This record gives sequence, structure tokens and C-alpha cells, in this order.
Amino acid sequence: MQTEYCELCGASLSKPGKLVQIEGAKPMRVCDKCAKLGTEVQGPRAPVQTFGRAVITSKQPSKGGQQPMRKRDMFDYLEGDIVEDYPQRIAAARLAKGFTQKDLAFVLKMQEGDIKKFERGDRIPTEAECKKLEKELEIVLVDKADGDQKVQAGGVAATTLGDVLQVKRK
Repeated sequence: MQTEYCELCGASLSKPGKLVQIEGAKPMRVCDKCAKLGTEVQGPRAPVQTFGRAVITSKQPSKGGQQPMRKRDMFDYLEGDIVEDYPQRIAAARLAKGFTQKDLAFVLKMQEGDIKKFERGDRIPTEAECKKLEKELEIVLVDKADGDQKVQAGGVAATTLGDVLQVKRK
């Protein structure tokens, strides 16, 4: 058996060293003393034999070093920001129209549990659900971000960093 050495300090390893990642460097096999300097990581998994062919169970990055794309969530699809008091608005408008939660769910072709969650604030309605609720209950749930992104007539943004900061000169 060939003697292994710590990749950090060079000491010989009497037992299998630990695989450790130190400050973003690639994982290296180190002694117990040097292992305290980083975070221990799992080694690559051995191939698993299935139906006569080897299959590697660990996944490799798909494209040359690129980060995987973040999974899109409902906030990527919203045109504006949902109002903070949406549970109260939904409940008040429903009661003003004389609907029970079950009636509203039936009219909107949604689950009664979803209406309950909206009114408790446990769940934020999706854009499609917001549109249905706004149309049926005649309320506004989504604030459009028009004022923040408008450009002045001169073609300059409304507020610049220089407008906010006060520069102290010596």
C-alpha cells in the first residue's frame, strides 16, 4: 500500500484522510489536524451496478462551470407587487358581496381551502388567481409599479444617487 500524505501540511496519513474544502478551493484529502480549517465534504460516489451497466449516481454540472438556473417561482410572473393587506381586502369584499367562502370558490372555480388560505394570509394568490379575485370582487390586489420606473421627459431617471447623497468635502 502506498503512503498517503496530507495535501495541506504534508504529514503522512496513518488512516484515510478527510476530504475537506477550505475557503472555496477544490476538496483535498487532509489530516485530522488540518481538517479543522475547512468544511468536510462527501467524496465522489462509487458507480452503482444496475442491469449489467455502471451508473454514476452523483450529478456533474451540466455546462462548463455555469451555475444551474434558479427555478422560477410565482413572483417572477407577477406584473406588480401584491398589496400587504390582501387577506383583509378579499374577506371584506367577499362579505360585502354576500358570498360564503364556499360560494366564492364555486364562482371562481377554485378550491374552498385556497380561499380560506388567502383570507388567513397563509398563501399568496398567483397572478391568474389575483385577476379572478379582482374581477369578481371588484377590488385591487396588485399594485402596478408605474411610478418607480417612469422616465422624465428629458430622458433622465427621476431620482439619482447624487440626489440622495450629501457629499462632505474637506
